[in-house]
Amino acid sequence: MMKWTHKQSIAYECAREVITDMIGFCSHWIAEESAKEAPDADRLAQLRADIFKLARERSSLHVTDDAEVTRIRTEYGAIVRARYQAIES
Repeated sequence: MMKWTHKQSIAYECAREVITDMIGFCSHWIAEESAKEAPDADRLAQLRADIFKLARERSSLHVTDDAEVTRIRTEYGAIVRARYQAIES
């Protein structure tokens, strides 16, 4: 059995949560686009593809994959922080 550290488990859970936030943003944008009188089918398709990609990343993530956990936290974390700051402004 593979073992991991407490620090790895926290980083892993943070990475999973930041992916969940990204999926939530995409879902919100799908709802907004769908509510329009003339929704943009290409935008909806891209957002659905983004959700699928993010869900795949989340399900394939492993607690001991330090490089991928760090990449996700860095890349998506910056996006999520910026979006929450924009919402709060």
